[in-house]
Amino acid sequence: MKVEQLKAAYRLGQRDFSGLYLPKADLHKAHLAEINLSQAYLYRAILSHAHLERAFLNRAILAEANLAQAQLFWTSLIEADFCNANLTKAILNHTNLYGADLRRTNLRHAHLLGANLREANLIDACIDYADLRSARFCRTIMPDSSIRNDHCHRHSQVSSES
Repeated sequence: MKVEQLKAAYRLGQRDFSGLYLPKADLHKAHLAEINLSQAYLYRAILSHAHLERAFLNRAILAEANLAQAQLFWTSLIEADFCNANLTKAILNHTNLYGADLRRTNLRHAHLLGANLREANLIDACIDYADLRSARFCRTIMPDSSIRNDHCHRHSQVSSES
């Protein structure tokens, strides 16, 4: 499937594009709220300024993707691969990033208010000026390789639920 086909199918009401293979796709400023891109391969995709509110990108490959200033609030990103991605100024409020790979990701000025970062890996990520208020940490590997467990005590079992 090509980008034009994806956008046309989305406009016609299709929302399930799980497993889609679109490396290096140019989806700059795309409006794809509530889309299901779980297990999609979006390596080096351009999603800057994209609107992906309430979307599902569980286990998606977004390594080296550009998501600068993307709207990703209330999005499910469970175990997604963002290694080396650019999420500068992205809106990730209330997202579920359980087990996400955020190694070497640029999260400078990103908004992660209330985000679930349980078991996420942030080694060498840039979180300068990121808004992490009310974010949930449990077995979260921080940029300096330290482990943050601020919210482990609140649940007897850690799950991928937000």
